[in-house]
Amino acid sequence: MADSVSSAKKSFLLLLCVGLAALAWWAVIHPRSIASEWREPLKSASFAPFSDGQSPLKEVFPTRSQVEADLVRLQGVFSGVRTYTSQDGMEAVPELAAKYGFALTHSAWLGREKIDNDKEVAALIETANRYPQAVKRVIVGNEVLLRRDLKPDELIAYIDQVRAAVQQPVSYADVWAFWLKNPQVADHVDYITIHILPYWEDEPVSLHDAQQHMLAIIEKIKQRFPGKPILVGETGWPTEGRSRGPAHADLLTAAEFVRALPKLAAEHDFDYNIVEAYDQSWKAQLEGTVGARWGLFDSARVEKFPLTGPVVPLDDAMARAVTSVVLGVLISLLLLPYLRTAQQVIFLSVWSQLFSAAIVWAVYKSLRLSVAPASITWLAQRALFFMADQQWLSDASVAYWYKLLLQTLAEPFAKLWGGVLAVFSVLFALGGVQWLVALLKHKQSSAAVHWVRRGFALYAVGAMAFALMFSTSGRYMDIPVALYGLPIILAGGLWLSRRCMPEIPLRASAVYAWNIRAKLLLPLAALACVWGEVSAMLHGEDFVTMHPLLNEQIPLIANSLLANHQLLLWCLLCVLLALPFRRAEQLA
Repeated sequence: MADSVSSAKKSFLLLLCVGLAALAWWAVIHPRSIASEWREPLKSASFAPFSDGQSPLKEVFPTRSQVEADLVRLQGVFSGVRTYTSQDGMEAVPELAAKYGFALTHSAWLGREKIDNDKEVAALIETANRYPQAVKRVIVGNEVLLRRDLKPDELIAYIDQVRAAVQQPVSYADVWAFWLKNPQVADHVDYITIHILPYWEDEPVSLHDAQQHMLAIIEKIKQRFPGKPILVGETGWPTEGRSRGPAHADLLTAAEFVRALPKLAAEHDFDYNIVEAYDQSWKAQLEGTVGARWGLFDSARVEKFPLTGPVVPLDDAMARAVTSVVLGVLISLLLLPYLRTAQQVIFLSVWSQLFSAAIVWAVYKSLRLSVAPASITWLAQRALFFMADQQWLSDASVAYWYKLLLQTLAEPFAKLWGGVLAVFSVLFALGGVQWLVALLKHKQSSAAVHWVRRGFALYAVGAMAFALMFSTSGRYMDIPVALYGLPIILAGGLWLSRRCMPEIPLRASAVYAWNIRAKLLLPLAALACVWGEVSAMLHGEDFVTMHPLLNEQIPLIANSLLANHQLLLWCLLCVLLALPFRRAEQLA
């Protein structure tokens, strides 16, 4: 048996490992240089200044003072703004835009209800005529055809009504493909407003290919509608959320896309509007975390990245790094008195830093999920849609109950769910550390063992439940990679502890003492998630139209899956969670 190391040497080795952890964190969080920079105001941004707690779903709208403060903050960043409605707190925008020198693209929101549409159109006409110095152009309806809220002829009637009543150029805004599907609308507008969002395409586009993708679409629209001016009414990139194929949602990707856009527009002579000025937390109730993370400013009105200079790649990077390193030191100090060899000290000090990083990552992401749709409400949503499909409820009844769900239960459940996940992660981690300390003392902590084993069972059940939801409607669901690093690192630490210290009493503490069904279901859960992505692409209208043959689709789908590193990592975690830690009889 190796001689025990002195306390001084233990301290030195611990400090060495802490230094390595700090260096690793620096490598992750240090600001990155981005080739593209822009030193002038950007053309325009979507402006819907809902703060946390405000939502059109709850009919809680921005106040005039808030709208003014948010516009002032955008001075020097954007030359213009685009609204989506002429009501719901946006009545003040034309006057304030004139006051602060913004070129305004003002809009009327159209939906299924004629009464509401008439009010929107009347408000747009009135403000466009009252503030011609601010309202430079107008848009009648946003993605109405995409949502199938109106038929083309109904939409055209509203466009013609506005066009006859205002002096400004009039347009309609929709995803580019819907202009090609409904070309008759182009005869009734002065300019064409298309949305090009590489992240959301049926065949997601990587940052590397995004510029060529945009140019190809613009050229396609020009050829289909010669002589019509084109506004790219929505383009941008999310800063957080799930990956879609090669399209990854993160700060660096968003910064590079946005900073390169104005130069691309200048070189190829097209107008653009970035989606969006501010993050809108309420959108998470419809589109998950990624839907709420398109702003250049977050919901606290803090700029996410500059248009020049280096970019910090992670939100709250320094706080996360410091918390992780300090927590890792505390865990190491709990274990250090029971370690005898240099190998044990190095191994468990490194493991402590990895484990603490997993804790911080899990808790941070759980709390960020407080703005995402709650998994609990998913069942209620599925039930409503099922009853609609079976015609047990009328469309009006389903719409009423769905709206009520979003207005009342979804947000509180989402916040509760995020808090539950954070608390569970902390308690699971504490149980794991307590178990490991007991093992190093050559004792068995029955309470910790039982808690951790139950925790692993809950992780397994959670993975299978997520796979069920993701495989059927995963478009807006976060992939919970951050939550599942914790059990894998704990299990790995326990296994390696026994390898380094064979004398510790790690018996039928079979962390993975699952029955055969669970061992099979977890890999199947991984496959179900893969199928969910495949199915989503196969059901994409534009994808099928552009690639009608299966022999065209297969390589494209395969490439998209291989480029989705987040999904691949999730599948790996599911498989690792299914592996037996040790057979109980082998540990006896």
